[in-house]
Amino acid sequence: MNRQDIKTLQLFVLACELHSLSRAAERLHLAPSAASRRIRLLEDSAKGQLLARRPHGVEPTAAGLTMLRYARDMLHLTEQVSGLLDEHRSGIRGYVRISASSSVLVQRLASDLSHFIQDNPEIKLDLEEHPTSGTLEALTRKRVDIGAIVVGGESELLTSFPFGGDRLAVAVPRSHPFASRDRLRFAEILGQDIVTLETNTAVRRLLAEEARKLGQFLKVRVQVSSFEVVGLMVSKGLGVGILPEHGLRPFADALDLSVVDLDEPWAHRDFALCVRSFEELDPPTRRLLAFLLSDRADERSNLAKTERS
Repeated sequence: MNRQDIKTLQLFVLACELHSLSRAAERLHLAPSAASRRIRLLEDSAKGQLLARRPHGVEPTAAGLTMLRYARDMLHLTEQVSGLLDEHRSGIRGYVRISASSSVLVQRLASDLSHFIQDNPEIKLDLEEHPTSGTLEALTRKRVDIGAIVVGGESELLTSFPFGGDRLAVAVPRSHPFASRDRLRFAEILGQDIVTLETNTAVRRLLAEEARKLGQFLKVRVQVSSFEVVGLMVSKGLGVGILPEHGLRPFADALDLSVVDLDEPWAHRDFALCVRSFEELDPPTRRLLAFLLSDRADERSNLAKTERS
């Protein structure tokens, strides 16, 4: 309904409650002639008389009583919608679509989103897990509002914000000769069978690139789609796994694995949150982005890491 329709309903309801069209018009700052014209148009649309003129004022007819119930319902709904839209504009209520790399989810984002939802229950999140390349594609094609990625393949057309990082580590069975080592160089691992993630993941692309720099290839024995399955395959003796350390720790003890530091400068990876343009973000998305980049989120992320360790 447009504003004119809403004001006409307000006029009709007030006239019924005050038993006076002139007093209702005065309350709404309308000229008496304008108020009469509005009621006449409303009666024309209803195809019947809605207000009966009595010596003591006006009162609704039988049809008017039906219109009165309808008008009150409509005005109540209008107030609700207006309030909801105000909440959306302020960022209190809304819907945000996110795509994230598994590494970013495990290291930090899952915990941060949980805390955000506790503080903002009226903002609904649609979270998808994709490799960094898939996340960037979803972002550029406008299927998501925020992308959480491993730095390295982002487009210059996107706006990026630093979002912490992680460190790669080596997983081996506790019976493996490497299990007693404190750290391993990548060159030492290249002679081993490797259990790895799929080719489109940031981890796999990084390992393949670093192997190429050394003039070698990864000896991929098993390729899987999740951290947990990498750990399971490693525990069965199918090869050595290289994953983010915080992705390995939760199941290492259960699978009888040793986690060894990967002693390479490139083993530390940076994360970023990406958007197409900060200016085009709606208020709920801005609210989430501000939370994720805030000191408060950093403190909670550090606390969650401490509890995991």
